[in-house]
Amino acid sequence: MNKTLGLCALLLAAALPAAAATGVFGSYLAIDPDGDGATTATWFGGQQPGSRLLGSFNGASLGSFQLGATATLSGAEMLTWKNGGSDVTGGVLNWRVDGGAYQSVALNFTSNATFVDRAGNSFGNAGDQRWASLASAPNFLSGLAVGSHTLQVYFTAFTNQGQQLSGSAANPFTANFSVVSPVPEPGSLGLLLAGMGVIAWKHRARRA
Repeated sequence: MNKTLGLCALLLAAALPAAAATGVFGSYLAIDPDGDGATTATWFGGQQPGSRLLGSFNGASLGSFQLGATATLSGAEMLTWKNGGSDVTGGVLNWRVDGGAYQSVALNFTSNATFVDRAGNSFGNAGDQRWASLASAPNFLSGLAVGSHTLQVYFTAFTNQGQQLSGSAANPFTANFSVVSPVPEPGSLGLLLAGMGVIAWKHRARRA
């Protein structure tokens, strides 16, 4: 009798659909250090799900940028999963500088499994999805003064099970960078020195 009941329970469990669930299992971000210039963007990992890894964005040093320059969030990728009739309906990259208010950029759907992520890992589970078309490329240097700064990001997936996150507003992926004063061109520096020489000569001439 017990064996019969046990077998019936197993058959019933197999017939039932999996519980509805969703989540984010990977995230990546690209930084273009000169906007539309010739320098190639560098990709970083946020939440990295595979054996092939990129440099981590969290704790990264993005380097120094001249005052008034342009550097953009030029690309992003979010990997999501779903099962049991659940659905992922959209996603955004959230970013801020120096602890200010977060701004959001839409991440558009790119593909269902099977796909290869930014680091080169392949994923083929049913329900796996890739969101990798960034709606715009914001300049995160805009309006910044000379000094040290932080860039913080996290990813949000919108689902019929509520929001799912990679990182969070309270615990974002954080990188550091600095803004420096422009170095004068050699020609400009020569003109400046020449001008200072003329001023000094006139000053001495008046005293004579």
